[in-house]
Amino acid sequence: MAEQMSVERANSIDKSTSVASKDHAAEDFPGQQAGPSLVAKQTQAGIWKVEAAANVWGRTSKTLLWVGIALASYMYGLDNNTNWEWGTYATNEFGHSNWYSAIQCAMSILLAIGKPFFAKITDVIGRAEAYAVCLFFYCLGYIICAASPNMAALGAGLVIYEIGFSGLQIAIQIVIADLTPLKYRGLVSGLVSLPYFINFYAGSVIGAQVVANPNLGWRWGYGIYCICFPFAIGPIIVVLFWAQRRAKKQDLVYRDSIVGSTFSEQALNFAIEADLMGMFLLAATITLIFLPIVLAGGSYATTTWTDPAIPAMMVVGGVVALPAFVYWELKLAAFPVVPFRLLANRTILSMCIINFFDFISFYLTWSYLYTFTYVVTDWSLTNMNYYSNSQSLSLTFFGISWGIFVALCQGKIGYKWALFGSLGLRIIGVGLMFYARSHYNTAALVMTQIIQGAGGGIAATASQVGAQGSVPHQDVAIATAAVLLFAEVGGVVGQAAAGSMWNNVLPGKLAAEGLNSTVIAEVIGSYTYARTYPADIREKLGNAYGATMHEMLIPAFVFAFVPLIASLFVKNFRLSDVQNAVEAKDIRGQNVAGEESIAPELRRDA
Repeated sequence: MAEQMSVERANSIDKSTSVASKDHAAEDFPGQQAGPSLVAKQTQAGIWKVEAAANVWGRTSKTLLWVGIALASYMYGLDNNTNWEWGTYATNEFGHSNWYSAIQCAMSILLAIGKPFFAKITDVIGRAEAYAVCLFFYCLGYIICAASPNMAALGAGLVIYEIGFSGLQIAIQIVIADLTPLKYRGLVSGLVSLPYFINFYAGSVIGAQVVANPNLGWRWGYGIYCICFPFAIGPIIVVLFWAQRRAKKQDLVYRDSIVGSTFSEQALNFAIEADLMGMFLLAATITLIFLPIVLAGGSYATTTWTDPAIPAMMVVGGVVALPAFVYWELKLAAFPVVPFRLLANRTILSMCIINFFDFISFYLTWSYLYTFTYVVTDWSLTNMNYYSNSQSLSLTFFGISWGIFVALCQGKIGYKWALFGSLGLRIIGVGLMFYARSHYNTAALVMTQIIQGAGGGIAATASQVGAQGSVPHQDVAIATAAVLLFAEVGGVVGQAAAGSMWNNVLPGKLAAEGLNSTVIAEVIGSYTYARTYPADIREKLGNAYGATMHEMLIPAFVFAFVPLIASLFVKNFRLSDVQNAVEAKDIRGQNVAGEESIAPELRRDA
């Protein structure tokens, strides 16, 4: 049976996925001499491995894999809820708390860049191998943090950690896309966020216990995750490696490694298939353009626009790095890290636009929501924390709920109109904030977050499933990375815009209320002073903070319409038993009966 399946799979390979001839090798790898050592297949080793592995799963191995995904999801969710606390205490101990904001800037850039990098790694060498690389960077970074003697070491450790964390985020979503048909993918992707309901409370308790215990402290905060994460990620790595090995023994793996008979040939082919040059140019472009924006105008601003280095970096990024990246990807890259042909797919392009502008809108409304709420209400700090997380809770709940609905429909519905409706719901939530910013009652403030979260949860799940379903399996990883990359970059722009507007608008609004320079300096330096003033001054502070929020809500409301319009251009298809809507194949790479013409128009885009 295994041999028959192997033959059938080999016979199904068309010209674009066959081993290159000597004449064709040079075409696939521009700039290289043709030769038998350079083998090009559009379907890379990672795809062959995971499709072959799906043919050898048993009940035990499947259970262990999903247990591993659940453990990994819980651990990285808990880490995300607590690591800022370790960093805050660490930088205070080293006497450089102001440096932490600059480190966070670098981490936000790496979080974006890491998505396409690890998407390529999963395709080039395999899913199991990519998980192992993520785990290595993650643990190495936190080990350096735990042992750091100074601020420089801490920063280096956090940067290394962020590479692994970014890879882990996308690796989980890619494996879910590999192993679940479209009708269940939204549900499983949503369930990854389910631990947030637990960590919402547990994270705060663990953080307080660790930093308050003299025998632990922030170093053990990092150390605990170094100990726990290998046990959480281990089951995924072990099961994937086992399945790949078993599939190879059954001759189901058509290609399982980087081609080349010598180490130098393998290294060269890895550089070509992973598009390391493209990754370098992409990293340079994003860093040179967006890091100055965050440093000069964002929530973590550490310099000003008058610093000549700021416009110089942006000019180099926009005039030199960006054109070089585009030219390389279009003309020279054999396996582009950002295939521009994907952007010709109107569904992928629409999803990128949706995520980019949705994240800009979100951060304009959310970046200073905690500060605003602290000033205009008398809520306790506990209730403040609950409120600041209410949108995330709503997002998680409604994302899972939509996934359940799709699964119950058993492949009979599409996703387009759910995406359109959810983005409309987000607009309503943003619009209600105009009312809430001047009426400080609890119901108005909370409902804006619940409604935005409901729309955002459905939109996030539907957009990811739609993007993954609109491309062949070979492109699922990089399509996922492209959508998430635009989301992360949108987040960077949104935070920068929010910080710039807040820092420039708030002082004028405070002065317009007739407050003296001492009060203005105090509340701008620390918003916690706001609750120490008498009622008449607090009322003026509330008016000024509300007026500032109003100014930020205007662009947020406008930008929220862009995703709604973009959603009209996505192509709808049924979320059925297939891995994607282009090839009409299941998760094992086999044709699905009755699905031959599932979405023929997507084939033209793909």
